[in-house]
Amino acid sequence: MSTDRTNADRTNADRTEADGTGADPSSPAIDPRIEELRLSVDALDRRIVGLLAERTAVVRELTGFKRDEETVRSPGRVEQVVAKVRGLADEHGMPPGIAEATYRTLIDELTGMQMVLLEERRAAAAAAGSVAGAGAAAGVGAGEGP
Repeated sequence: MSTDRTNADRTNADRTEADGTGADPSSPAIDPRIEELRLSVDALDRRIVGLLAERTAVVRELTGFKRDEETVRSPGRVEQVVAKVRGLADEHGMPPGIAEATYRTLIDELTGMQMVLLEERRAAAAAAGSVAGAGAAAGVGAGEGP
């Protein structure tokens, strides 16, 4: 079996599980409405991922203002966000538990990203400090040098 066919089979199986129809998506007996709904889901996924990418960019910028693990983790803020999205989900007729689980996963992943960014910033500052310290030890002050 070719890799293309294997990937197509896996995609079809994933779609069958994800959309809950239990039907084989390659079956000619599929109701046209199912395909229409799947296309709607695909379009929504593109929009959702785009919005998540925007949110990630904002969080990445926000990380520049955070100085330690406590401000990155911000448990009070996490609970505030979770409560907010549960309420929004309820207002929109979505089960709040789905929104909460989704956001807890999102927050966990973004917190991990922020911790990496914070550590990289600390390492860069330490390296810059050791370079400045080496320059001072050699008698080179700020604004002096080659």
